[in-house]
Amino acid sequence: MLEAYCPPGLTVSGIELPGRGRRVGEELCYSLEELADDIFAQLQKSIAEERYALFGHSMGAALAYLCLLRIRHAGLPLPEAVFLSGKSAPTVAKAKDRYLLPREEFIKMLGDLGGCPPEILQDEELINYFEPILRADFQAIETWQHRAEKPLPVPMVVLLGRDDEVSRNDAAAWAFETSGEFQLHEFDGDHFFIQHHWERIASLIGTTLGLAVSA
Repeated sequence: MLEAYCPPGLTVSGIELPGRGRRVGEELCYSLEELADDIFAQLQKSIAEERYALFGHSMGAALAYLCLLRIRHAGLPLPEAVFLSGKSAPTVAKAKDRYLLPREEFIKMLGDLGGCPPEILQDEELINYFEPILRADFQAIETWQHRAEKPLPVPMVVLLGRDDEVSRNDAAAWAFETSGEFQLHEFDGDHFFIQHHWERIASLIGTTLGLAVSA
């Protein structure tokens, strides 16, 4: 995982969404905007006190972007950079309804995307647990209606798997969402390329933030 390769001075803090982890007893959320409100509430105190950056993969990238909008609106310090991975820019997001697929087709789709171990997809008990969570996530991202926003004055670093369904052009369109420096980095792999490139990603984050990276 990312924290195993982080340079000194960089601490990774994860975010938990409703209905999973320590929050498993809470209702699932089907709205990306409401999820962003939830994350912003979790981050609000710490971002007012410390240097920070945001990192999000797939739906997490969209949530990081929406959190940035909330941070700017609240007049709080903006991050030193935002790292967006495996996600098309909001202006080119394509409408899909995968969250409505019948169970067998939904599970097959998860397998085709990669990243979900076959032992989970083939285990009835596990898939009964994860299916509602995953459907909620797909519904949140696929029903989100993007509204045009003024570009953010934050350096934006976009990461992309060469074999992902997200095209290079769709990832490069994130450049329109920032008035700061923009970088696009490609990696070998599919949508879940990050699982195989944590060391390089940690090095990229450290370099972007001006932190020394261990050899």
